[in-house]
Order: sequence, then C-alpha cells, then structure tokens
Amino acid sequence: MERLAADLLIQLINGFTYGMILALVASGFTLVLGVLNIVNFAHGELYMLGAYVGWASALLLQNFWLAVGAAGLILLVLGMGLERVLIRPVRRRGPLDPLLLTFGLSLIFQQAALIVFGPIGKHVPMPIEVQLPFFRFGYPAYRLVVMLVALGLILGLWVFLRRSRYGMFIRATVQDREMAAAMGVPVPRLYMLVFGIGSGIAGVSGVLMSPLFGVYHTMGLDIIISSFIVVVVGGMGSLPGSIVAGLLIGELESLGSLFLKPIQAQILSLLMLLMVLAFRPQGLLGRRSLGG
Repeated sequence: MERLAADLLIQLINGFTYGMILALVASGFTLVLGVLNIVNFAHGELYMLGAYVGWASALLLQNFWLAVGAAGLILLVLGMGLERVLIRPVRRRGPLDPLLLTFGLSLIFQQAALIVFGPIGKHVPMPIEVQLPFFRFGYPAYRLVVMLVALGLILGLWVFLRRSRYGMFIRATVQDREMAAAMGVPVPRLYMLVFGIGSGIAGVSGVLMSPLFGVYHTMGLDIIISSFIVVVVGGMGSLPGSIVAGLLIGELESLGSLFLKPIQAQILSLLMLLMVLAFRPQGLLGRRSLGG
C-alpha cells in the first residue's frame, strides 16, 4: 500500500512537471496562432533545434543554464528571421500556404538535424544531481526545478502581455488587427517579434527537457502532437486554456502510465481531445484574450 501511494504521488509530480512543459510549449504555439492566425507546424522542430543548440552550448560553455539562455536567444533570432523572410510573403495568401510552409520547414529541420548530428541521440547530464528523499526513494530535484522554471516563464509571458507596451499592442492586434494598425501599432514588426518569442519559448523548452529525455532528431514530432492537443482542448488562442489543458493532459498521461503502457497512456489524451471536440468544440476556456 505504501508503494502504491508513493507511485501515485511520484506520478502526480511527474505529471505536473510534464504538464508545465506542455503548457510552456503550447503557450508559444498559441501565441503565434492567436496573433498571426497561422498554425505553426514547425514549432516542434524549433523545440528540437533548441535542444540541440542547448546541448552544443552546454559543451562549449560548460554551464547548462547559460546554454538555456543561449538557446532561447538563438531560437528567438531564428524565429524572427523565418517570419521576415519566409512566412510574411505567404501569410496573406490565406491560412493554407503558411500551414504548408511550416510543415515543409519541419521536414527540412528534422532531416537537417539527422544529417548534421546523426541518428544517435545526444545525452545531456543532469545539471542538478540532488535526490530529494521521498518515502523510501529519491526524487530528482531537477524535475522540480523544471516545473518551477516553466511556471516562471509562463508567468513572465503573462506579465509581458498584460503590463508591457508591446503586450498591449499584441492584445490589441488579437482583438482587431485592422484597427490596431490604423491606431499606429507596428503590426509587421509585432508579427516578427511574436514569432520570435514563440520560437524562443520552444527552444528553451527543448533544452529544459533534454536532460530528462535526451536529444534526438524526431523529438519535435512527439511534442507538437501533444502541444496541438493542448491548444485545441484549452481553446484555440487562449493562453490560460493552454495552461489548464497542459496540466490536465500531463496528469492524465502520467497517471495513466501506472496502469497502461506508455503509448496507451498517450491515447487517453486523444480521447480527451475527441470528447472536447464533441461536447465543447470551443475548448475548455474558449477563445479569450491572450493575456486574459
């Protein structure tokens, strides 16, 4: 009985950690969706590239946390460049062209990572090796740090959207982009910044998860499916919805893995998606202002 209670509590904590990462990745996804009105299928590969950049930066700098910052900055600049050079010219043609473009980018990034880094995954050492006493077991302190860092980044994004000048511009653009442009909001610059922030969030998330799951060229495919489910379940374009849905799906898959195989536990999140689409197609919290 004690072992079962310990397993349940450990999986609850694991689910909260994974859910916070899902919420963080999905927040970047939904930010781009809410402002630019495009589905960025390359978001998972930006997560993967961030993990590779973090791995290489950690080897170079010999400091994991500096590598997290370096990956976030590099992916932010990369995202801004992608929006300016590739996405902006096709965005006005309709929703299908940007979707196909980002899908093509995801394939290119994935194959480029395979060519450059090879098919063998990269190991990232735990930056914090402390084991916290938990019942008769030790629980990795790094998992709790990941949870807190992800929570801090999400709160930081919320403060940015609610309190900063550009956050006000973003919320105004989501509400009515034509009126915002008429009132002097630099919409093209805003689009570039938002895509860059979304890419930077994906990159940081990839680095944070790399000590737990390693770095490999298909890791973006796994996270983009879960992130898309989180965005739809929470409500398309709703940042609070992404957070709630991320935690729900993280706990659902984590607790489900106690009684099912891992792949079967992932099916539970698909069942939740089907139920939401059937009974509440607007999502759990519906579409709200990003900073709401």
